[in-house]
Amino acid sequence: MTTELLKPCFAKATNILLEHTISLLEWGDQVLLFWGYPLAVSVYDFAIHDPLIEGATRHLESPHIGFKRIDPPLSEIEKGPLGASGYHFIYKDDDQPQPTILHLIPQSLVHLKTSDGIHVPSPFDPSHGLFRPKLAQHCISLVKCMEDYPTSAKDRHPVERSLRILLASAVYKKPNIGERIWVPEESESGEQFKVRQADAIEKIKEWDIAEEDEGYRDKIIEFLKVGHWKTD
Repeated sequence: MTTELLKPCFAKATNILLEHTISLLEWGDQVLLFWGYPLAVSVYDFAIHDPLIEGATRHLESPHIGFKRIDPPLSEIEKGPLGASGYHFIYKDDDQPQPTILHLIPQSLVHLKTSDGIHVPSPFDPSHGLFRPKLAQHCISLVKCMEDYPTSAKDRHPVERSLRILLASAVYKKPNIGERIWVPEESESGEQFKVRQADAIEKIKEWDIAEEDEGYRDKIIEFLKVGHWKTD
């Protein structure tokens, strides 16, 4: 089924959760798409308050909703715990070789709370609202996710990539540079890049960050400079 045909199906599924006061916090590719990074979203990730996630799965498994739970596919397993954890659902009539997935994960896994987001229209039904992480909190959460794993763990790699893309798209406002946040573009001089980088660092210094997370500001700035997670 095409994305447009699936849209009302995903609206029905997410609306039933919202109507049962189960808040949805966007996570993953759809957030990067919002910030301008060009990609096709095949997995819609939503973080849910941990005590509510079991109830959310029961709502989605109701026969009249039309979704069925599946084991995480290889593409999700390759993302590590953030891809393989939680619950994966597909619409029962989605006959594509790689069907579009609705993925529910506990908020604690991604170090976010609903209060870390802003209320926005649902991408499936603008008459309903859900939450999107504030930029600062999303970046902090990605750093915290990296810290969950040993320095050499491959499970860090997808999170590192997401943080590079997020900084490129949302801070540099240059989604076209993708992951190449620490080097000049071909069309700019070293001096021009230094100015652009300094402007980005000033933006990060102006972020409103909770006192308990203040230490992550410098970690994000350092990541912006070097483009990878430094070894411990």
